[in-house]
Amino acid sequence: MSRQRATLGATGVFAVPKTKPANKPATSRPDREGRAPLPFWATIAAKKQLRFLAAEHDTNQQALMTEALNLLFHKYGKPEIA
Repeated sequence: MSRQRATLGATGVFAVPKTKPANKPATSRPDREGRAPLPFWATIAAKKQLRFLAAEHDTNQQALMTEALNLLFHKYGKPEIA
């Protein structure tokens, strides 16, 4: 008796699902209310140093970057609103 190899089409790997998954609304995070992402590029060394600084001061990178942004605003005579 010979054994037949299954083709990918026959295995159902590429089968289209008959039902669409339910669209789940994005869960909003209260801590991000009224905030926007502010991405920027930094050196790998700066990223590592920020991570170590956060650990040394038992805080997180978000808090340190908020502090840094407020210091920058203060330097240029702008309100510290970050």
